[in-house]
Order: sequence, then C-alpha cells, then structure tokens
Amino acid sequence: MTTADPSFMLDCPHDSIARPVLTCVQACGRLDGVLFELTLRQTYRNSGSRLLEVVYTFPLAQQAVLLGSASELNGERKEGTVVAKTTAERQYETAFAEGDAPVMLEALEGGLHCANIGNLEPGDELVIEVRYAQLLVFEQGRLRLAIPTTIAPRCGSAVRAGLQPQQVPVASLLPDYPLTLSVQVEGSLSGARIECPTHCVAQTPAAGGLRLTLAPGARLDRDLVIVLMPHEAQASFVLEAHDAVPGAAPVVLMAALQMPPAPPREQIVLKLLLDCSGSMAGDSIASARRALRAALDGLTAQDRVSVSRFGSRVEHLLAPGAETHRTLRDLKCAVDTIPADMGGTDMNGALRAVFDLDLSAADDGAADHADVLMFTDGEIWQSQEIVARAMARRHRIFVIGVGSSPAEGVLRTIAQATGGACEFATPGEALEAAANRMLIRIRQSSWRNARIDWGGEAAWWTPLPNVFGGDTVVAFAGMPVLDGGARTVPTVRLLVTDAQGTTTLLSQAQAQAQAQAQAQAQAKVPGSTLARMAAAQRLAHVAPNDVMPMAVAYQLMSKQTNCILVHARAEADKAIGQAQLHRVSSMLAAGWGGSAMLMETTLPASRSQVNYLEYNDTPSEAWIPPPLMAARLKAELLASHPTAAAMPPDTHPARDRLESLGPILRSVLAYVALTGQTQGLAAHCSTLALEPAVRQALVQVTTFGISDDLAWLILAFWISSEIAGDHHQSNATLLEPHFGHLRLVIVGRCVDRFDQLLENSPAAPHVPSRSQRILSAMNRTLP
Repeated sequence: MTTADPSFMLDCPHDSIARPVLTCVQACGRLDGVLFELTLRQTYRNSGSRLLEVVYTFPLAQQAVLLGSASELNGERKEGTVVAKTTAERQYETAFAEGDAPVMLEALEGGLHCANIGNLEPGDELVIEVRYAQLLVFEQGRLRLAIPTTIAPRCGSAVRAGLQPQQVPVASLLPDYPLTLSVQVEGSLSGARIECPTHCVAQTPAAGGLRLTLAPGARLDRDLVIVLMPHEAQASFVLEAHDAVPGAAPVVLMAALQMPPAPPREQIVLKLLLDCSGSMAGDSIASARRALRAALDGLTAQDRVSVSRFGSRVEHLLAPGAETHRTLRDLKCAVDTIPADMGGTDMNGALRAVFDLDLSAADDGAADHADVLMFTDGEIWQSQEIVARAMARRHRIFVIGVGSSPAEGVLRTIAQATGGACEFATPGEALEAAANRMLIRIRQSSWRNARIDWGGEAAWWTPLPNVFGGDTVVAFAGMPVLDGGARTVPTVRLLVTDAQGTTTLLSQAQAQAQAQAQAQAQAKVPGSTLARMAAAQRLAHVAPNDVMPMAVAYQLMSKQTNCILVHARAEADKAIGQAQLHRVSSMLAAGWGGSAMLMETTLPASRSQVNYLEYNDTPSEAWIPPPLMAARLKAELLASHPTAAAMPPDTHPARDRLESLGPILRSVLAYVALTGQTQGLAAHCSTLALEPAVRQALVQVTTFGISDDLAWLILAFWISSEIAGDHHQSNATLLEPHFGHLRLVIVGRCVDRFDQLLENSPAAPHVPSRSQRILSAMNRTLP
C-alpha cells in the first residue's frame, strides 16, 4: 500500500470527493516506424460549491518526452512554457494568491507527472492538453506500445522516494473516468498484424495507413497495449535532422540498428524469483505462474537454477545445488498452486537473499555472473538500493512485468542499470512467449565494448542501451557541419568485441535526411522533435549544473524544470477566499490485489483487431465493455445450455458438484462460444479457483500428449457429463468438434484419469462406466 509521512497528511473533505473533478480523458496518437506521438486531453470540471485547488498525479510512458502543454479554461486557450522549477513555483503561487488560475505541470520519477490547477471556481471547466513523443524499439521481431492510464498502489514510502505529500497518488474504487482514444498507424507498420490484448478496438482504413479506435466503455483502469508484428524484418536506418538550438553540433543523427542473434551459451546460471506479495493476487499471480512455468520449460539439464518466491519474506522453492533435471518436473506441477499470500513487497530483501545463493558448483566462478529473472508487478517506490546492490554483486536482473498497470519506470530502471532487460505482459498477452524471449536474451554470449562508429567525430553521443540480439539499438549523436555548410552523409556502424578480442560489425545503415527516410517508410520527425528527444536522453548524463539550462533551451520537463501557464482573470472575476485542496484519485488498477479477474472477462487478443460492432446483436447497438459483454454472454449461454444454466432436478446426484465444477464448465463454454477456437483457453481459465485434485488432473492428462488448452476442453466435456449425463447435448455439440482430431483412445485416457482423480473425491458421486458411455456417445457424434 502507498505510505506517506504519518506526521503530515493532506485530506479532502467529503464535498469534493462526492463530486468528481476529472470527468474524462481523450487521446489521439500517431505511430510511424519507431516514433509514437500522443496528444492527451484531461477535462476537469468543478461541479461543487467550493473554490478548488486540484492536484492530479498521473502516468506517462517512462520514455515519453513532453513536447508541449496547453490549457483551456472555459474555452480560452493558453500555451505552457518550461522554466526553472523555482521560477515556475513562484509564478504559480503569485497567480494563485492574486485570484488567477495557474496551471503547473511537474515531472516526477519513473514517468509520473503531476498537474496542479489553482483557483478552479464552481462551474469552471478546464482542459489540460499534454503532447509527448516516444521512441519504441523492436523486441525479438515485434513492436509493443503501452499507454499507461493509472497508478497501482505501491509498497514503501513515496515521500522518501522524492514525492511531495500532495503528489503521492491515491488509488480508489470510487472514481470512474472514461477514456476515448484513437491511434493512426502509418507507413510500413500499417500492414503489420496488430493486436490489442487489453481493449476492444476497431480498425478502419485511413489516409496513409490504418486507424485504431478504442471502443466505447473504456476506463482509466489499465494500460492500453497494442502489439504490432510486421510480416518482414525491419531494416536498420539512421535519421538526420537539424538542431536549431545554438551549439557545436547542429546536425542530429538517430540510429535505429537491428541486432543479429548472438551465439547462445550452453549453460546459464539463473535465479528465478517470483513476486507473491498481496498486490499480485488474481490476474498478476496467474500471469506470473504461466511465465515461470514457461521459463522452467526452457531450461536444460546443464543449467544451474534456483527458484524463490517473496513478499515480506523470502522462501526458496528450489534450493541451489539440487539435481535440477530430477526436480524441475515436480516443480512445474507445483507452480500452478503458488499463491500470492506473502504480504508486502520487500523486493530489496528478496534480491539480497537471492544474490547470496551460491550456484557455482557446476562451473568455477559461475555465480559471479549469475542472472536473476524476476516476475513481478514492480509496485514499489524505491529502487536505488536494489540497483546498487545488484551492480556490486555482478548480477544482471531481467524482469517480466505483469498485471494491468505494472510500475514500468521502476522495473526498466532496475533492468537497464544492471545490464539486463525488461518485458511487460498484461492479462491477455502470451506470457509463455515473453518468458521464451527473455531466455533467448539470457542465453546470449555477452558482447563486449559495444560502440557506434558515427562516421566522423561526434560532438556528443548518448550511451548505448544493453545490447541483445533480436532487439533494436537506438542512440543519438550530434555532428558538426563540415566543408562550409555541407557534410558527407556517413555510414553508421555498430561494433562489438567478442570474448577473444575480435572486433565484429553487427549492424550498419546509411544516414538519411528526413525526406529520404520518409520515402523509405521510416519515422517522420517534424520540426525540432528529433533534436528535443536527443536532448532529453542527454539530460541524464550531463553535469547537474547543465541540466536546467539545457532543459529550458529545449523546452523539456526535468527534475529542475516545470511547465507553467496562467489564466489571468478579469478583476471582477478574481477568485476570492480559501481554496479547498482536491487530490484527484486514480482508478484502482483492474485486477490489482485480486480485486477482479480480467483474464476471465477480457476478450481474447486474437479477436481484438476485429471491428467491435461484430460483437453486438445489431450494428446499431451500443458497444458493451468486455466485463459487461462477458456477463451478457454468460447469461445467453446459461439460457442456451441448460447444463451451464442450472442444475437438473434435486434428485440428480451431481447437484453438489456444481458449485466447484460449474464455473469451469461455464468459463470454457463462454470462451469456445465467443472465439470459436481453443487456443488460449488455458490462459483464459488460469485464474479460476480450483481444487487440488482438479489441478493435479489437468497436469496429469497433459502427459498423454495433449496441450493445456485441450486438457481444459476435455475437462469441461467431462464435467458436462458429470453434471447432466446424457440429458443435454448442446454442450457436446459445442465442445466435441474442437478435440475431434484426437484419437479416441487418448480422449478415453483423459476421461479415465478424470474419473480416477475427481470421482473419488468425497464430494463427487460415482457414476459407473461413464468412460465407456462418453466414448460411445463420441463415436456417434464425431467423424
């Protein structure tokens, strides 16, 4: 939970809580190549009777570079200016005291921003507009765009992490903030396969590409994720632009270089760490378990491994030195039952305990180069100590961030600073694929002395990110103008040194002017955007005394600068009296702490790119949000499938089993009826509460050579017969075609195993010879 200094707390009287001030958020974006730009509009309205000062802490992507901010008060628009933080605060306080309406935007750690609105009078409507740009990177052939919308509660002290008390975000179940959003996909990416695993979107052709429109009913309760998978590998390129800020390097180069795969290592030393704190309950722990199991599947007998879980304490599930090839199989079965029941999130203590594990028995000194793969939502405030300890102990930290609103800034900082990598996977995304991609990175032989040859003497350059084959390396450099204003367009090369000291060329590209790059379907970077994005990256590496002058020159938000504007009121309209502080609460992240089960209600990613009108009875019907759609679908299924709708008469012996087995049947029926397929069924059902016998049965039937998805499907078929016998054939008609390709003997083995493990449980009735009866029925209905 969020913790503030107990000696000082800001509270909000009930009058302001009862009347939400933030009424809606609208966003419009453009994605072209690796450049994403978004304009975000937040609408605030004072519908109460008190004068308000409004404070709202909200997230942007950690890599976002703020390009501009404006405000509209009752229709009057003002543009913001970035100035020194002390100057902005002084202007805000002066305008506030004089009865005007100041608006100040502050940049906090990890992509968080805070909007301050002074003197919002009753009846006032104010819109804050934020425009930002973000560079994306291709990871193992795919491009993932995440737009954060809320901040989940975090462990630790936000005040000790540098936030002022009024800036500490507060999550609540009460707010309901609508979100409207569209994204224009241009260039070569408009032909890519596009999925949105978190929301329903409509795809419509648009000039120059494709427009994605978020369906009505969306809220600020989860990250919006769009995944693009081009049909062809993306080429490396270098983009050249002009820097109008006076200096020694008027030419800015941005290199986006595609990395080839690196040679794999035969053995890795890996410490797996699973977050089991309370915030992980529900969707997050279900996602993390799937990713952990996939990571275990990717290990070999040569690898050295430990498995630990943590919350407020640490528990080692697989001790170091164990014979992993004998124990991993049993551990995989146990993973599915690991709960999120360990209290708070002491990530620092957990990593310290994991760093101390000695896995060097198989290879002298191997533990000095061990890697940690952590599965977590990252909901903590402070990460500096974690980074320092990991670097001192020579551990790289790789992270898979899970949940509907993971702490991106915290997790990326930890991974990047320690030489690791970070991926995120929300409910609905392929966690197994994320784990496999991370193992590919971990197994790669380390490149040494990675560097870029910019084709000339660069006046400045940005440090390279961690280099992994299959990912994109993005870096900037500033070049002087040569030969009286003209310069030769260079070839930019990425060079590395291998373990033997041999220099190798990994990637290269010819620099292009913006017009040429656009002709090749690369990112368009209008005006000064490229130079300002380069300057934003440089801010982290310049001397502290140089941060503020550079940020002001390029109009960038930073720790030393704020964006300020003032709506001057006429003398007769000046605000009078003491303003009441209103801290805008964030919507509680969907599924956080087990508060909901998104995996059971979110529409599958494979259908997310279909026009959302296809989910309605008629094209004119208003779109129904995923949770309501799932509820309506369940009601329709209950009406059309009596087995799932209600129990047979009281005389039927299976009535007592419906409470535990009925949800499984209903969930499978809903998924198959909605998607028409079984792919992703296991993930869809993974958050259901299962008895140990049911989990054991699902694991055991997969040893017969069937997938997890088919195991769930046949289990539902078995439950249908368990509850309803031969009285209701509609379930069989829906389910049987999806496993009709299996040999009947395999299906028979599965049914027999369900009989053995589930019928003999105390609550289950015994139905003699049901296996033969089911197979006989299948012989009549299947080809």
